[in-house]
Amino acid sequence: MTTDYFVNHARARRFPWTLYHQPLERDLARFLRHVAAEHPRGEVLIVGCGLLHEIDAAPSGLGFHVADIDDRAVAAVLARRDPRITGGTVVDPEQPIDQNRALGAAGRFAAIYAKEVVEHVRAWPGWLTGLRRALVPSGRLWLSTPNYGEPWLAALESTVLELIARRSGFSRRDLHPTRFSRRSLSRGLVGAGFDQVEVRVAPSRLALTAWARCR
Repeated sequence: MTTDYFVNHARARRFPWTLYHQPLERDLARFLRHVAAEHPRGEVLIVGCGLLHEIDAAPSGLGFHVADIDDRAVAAVLARRDPRITGGTVVDPEQPIDQNRALGAAGRFAAIYAKEVVEHVRAWPGWLTGLRRALVPSGRLWLSTPNYGEPWLAALESTVLELIARRSGFSRRDLHPTRFSRRSLSRGLVGAGFDQVEVRVAPSRLALTAWARCR
């Protein structure tokens, strides 16, 4: 991923990108309400925080530790001085989260969410296992990823979205080395040791959302 990909974060709040992101954020808000009901003062790890647009819909009481491969994203979130943000960590894109020393010192988390991250990870089986190990017993995971079970998504990415990316200074070619369908994502989460796995197709059919629980 080129560093110019950072410009993509600002698009999440603009039409037509909202057609993709808003259904994901509504599902994420529902997930966080479940977490808050189970852990009213719990800490949530956000992997791939970007500009953290979605925190505005987060329920009160939860704390959030942010992590991203881009130090600009972590710095931008910490600069908000939101009291709900408990800390920030720059992480290696392929290293399992539980092997990061700074995050290990923070302890295990009541929940983890990773919005549009796993598709960038080549060594995804170990990465998913690392997320599970970073959770408290019965902790919850939420993630989203493009739905490559829809054959026309790849065509859209290689044409219109590639043109937009190049005008922004980066390319989408090889941007998503890992591509999931609904079935393969479910199998991957089960293989990583998660229980109560539920993978849904977003209304646009372009994305998947997954809920899972640590055994």
